[in-house]
Amino acid sequence: MEQKKEQRQIELLKILAKGCKKHPAYRAIRKATERCEECVVVWQARVELNALEES
Repeated sequence: MEQKKEQRQIELLKILAKGCKKHPAYRAIRKATERCEECVVVWQARVELNALEES
């Protein structure tokens, strides 16, 4: 179970590190405007990663 959680964290960190091609400065510090789908994916990865770290 712990290994699965760590694997998911790695996947989410890769998404965050990759970022958005159109908006390279966006790092999911605040919520995405939802105009760019890639930025939304990065934001959702950030939210999920924060939830995993809290549990």
